[in-house]
Amino acid sequence: MRESWRPTPGQVALVELDERDDCLTGVVVPSSEGKVTIDLGASPGRPTEPCEVFVSFFAPDALYKVRGTARPHAKDAVIDLTIADVERVQRRTASRARVTAHAALTVFDDDGAFLSVVGRTIDVGEGGCRVRTTMPFPSQRSPTVSIQLPDGRTLAAAAEILQASSVDGRFEYRLAFLELEKDERAQLAELAPS
Repeated sequence: MRESWRPTPGQVALVELDERDDCLTGVVVPSSEGKVTIDLGASPGRPTEPCEVFVSFFAPDALYKVRGTARPHAKDAVIDLTIADVERVQRRTASRARVTAHAALTVFDDDGAFLSVVGRTIDVGEGGCRVRTTMPFPSQRSPTVSIQLPDGRTLAAAAEILQASSVDGRFEYRLAFLELEKDERAQLAELAPS
């Protein structure tokens, strides 16, 4: 499956050289001109010439397998990756439905004050959901997420934030439900495509 996904600085990369059985480990570093640059650190056997590679990037939503060409820098343990193809391998155990519904992320702060951030879901499934808000949710907190399901029922569940991002003044949270009752799982399973 072709994707326009690109790795971001800080992501760990597992680099497999086309003609060797061993793997190199690196980290994506910031670079200019929209390049994907990977610092291989102290990995032994780094490439000295341009070569074909397969690179795996682990992200909260999926494993991304990239086929491309690595071009080593002359003076350090850094390579530039030219991406030819990207395959996304789903990591979720349950599928998600694209559902836009009212949602609230809530938590008590250290002083016992009740904090709430409202938004809308992007997708929902048995394992979790994505929520987009206009206000940030307090960092380092595990929220209770409440979702107004399309049939009018409300689901409230403890959740863990897997990833938080900010784009154009909006905030997106990838959430994993910590515990759901059997009937709550059934409600969410009804939403997801089979």
